[in-house]
Formats: sequence, C-alpha cells, structure tokens
Amino acid sequence: MNIIKQKALSLIENAFGKSGRVLAVRAWESAGFVEIDVHFPEMVMSGWEKVQHAKIKVGEGVYRDYTPAGWDNETHTCTLYVDTMHNGPGSTWASSLQVGDPITYVGVSNTFHKPLSGKMIVLGDMSALGHYLALQQLAAGQSISGAIAVDEEDMAEFESTFRWNVKAVKKNDAGGLASLLQWTQDIDLTNTEVFIAGHIPTGIQLRKELKKRKDQPNSVRVQGFWS
Repeated sequence: MNIIKQKALSLIENAFGKSGRVLAVRAWESAGFVEIDVHFPEMVMSGWEKVQHAKIKVGEGVYRDYTPAGWDNETHTCTLYVDTMHNGPGSTWASSLQVGDPITYVGVSNTFHKPLSGKMIVLGDMSALGHYLALQQLAAGQSISGAIAVDEEDMAEFESTFRWNVKAVKKNDAGGLASLLQWTQDIDLTNTEVFIAGHIPTGIQLRKELKKRKDQPNSVRVQGFWS
C-alpha cells in the first residue's frame, strides 16, 4: 500500500473509527465458517429498517463489509457471520479472532435490501447468510423462504443451526448458480419479491435467468459481495 493511501485511511479511522469487543467465537466443524458475537457500545441499532453493513478493519489499512445480524438494541450486541473459505485478509482476520479481542469499524450503512409486502424469496451463497438473517429479523413475523448454496460438508450443520424456511442446497460451482437455478424450477415466482446476494457473477446470471421466466417475479434485487 502506498504511503498516501495509508495516511488517508489512518485519517479516516482516527476521525470516524469506533470499537467493539468480541464476546464469543464459534467456528463450524469444516473451519470454513465463523460466527462472531460482538458488543458494539456506540452502534445505534434501534432505527434500522434495511439490512446494514458495517465497514470493519481486518488489517492495516484494509476493511471489509460485514452484516450485523441478531442484534439487540438494548445491549448493543450482534453477530457477524463470516465465510472463511475465500482466501483473503477478511478470512484470515475472522479465523484468528478470540474472545476479548477489539474490533474497529468506521461506519454502518444501508444496503438496498429491506422487507417488502407479499412473498419474499432469498437466494445466495454462504457469504449471504448473515445478510438474510438480518432481513428475516427486520421482517419480524413475515415469512421468508429461499435457498442458500452450501458446501456439502456444511449442509448438516446449516440445517441443524438455522430453523427457518431457507434451505441449504449443495453448491457445485463458485456461487452455487446451478443448484440455485434447480431449486427455483419448482417454485412459482408469480407475485414474489426475490433477493439475491453473494457471488457477483452468479447474482447477475441468476437475475437474467429469472427475468426470462413466464412467471417472473415482481422484482429481483441483487446485492453483490464478492467475485
């Protein structure tokens, strides 16, 4: 990283940086996924109406966006769900965290996804898990169904951990395109709102395919996370 960029990031962190602390870390058996419970004393969660992303420091001058899910307004706690199968600074950071470690973030901002009236279907890979758990929390009692492409070794843990109407389908490619398309074949998409998140090329192609259908949904909203 060049000196100018590093200084600029340091100024941003000094001006806007806030901190939290790790309360618990749960690594899945496959070691490809981590759940991190965090206390963010200065994070105001009470007004959230859309899924949020927190820009979190994962290395010197390096930041990644993670979705706060399962948040509690009164205790200022939440859980971050991190897919560590992708090599990179975010995966390395999440895999190394221990209880009591500090976490620095420089802002929380809205995504384009929020609960809508009517039938909602979510599609994506494991990088979208926290995102959709947050969407379900915002939707309160309104049902959300859908499918998430999961590595075969994680499917049993996914099904036993999350009791909701979003199913695990076996991932056979980078973003799970083939598996997600197959899952939608038997689903009537008429009058539905479809959310897609995760692998960017998969999201783009999945949107194209769904828009070709005679029973195409009311809308298809794509939120890309990685490519």
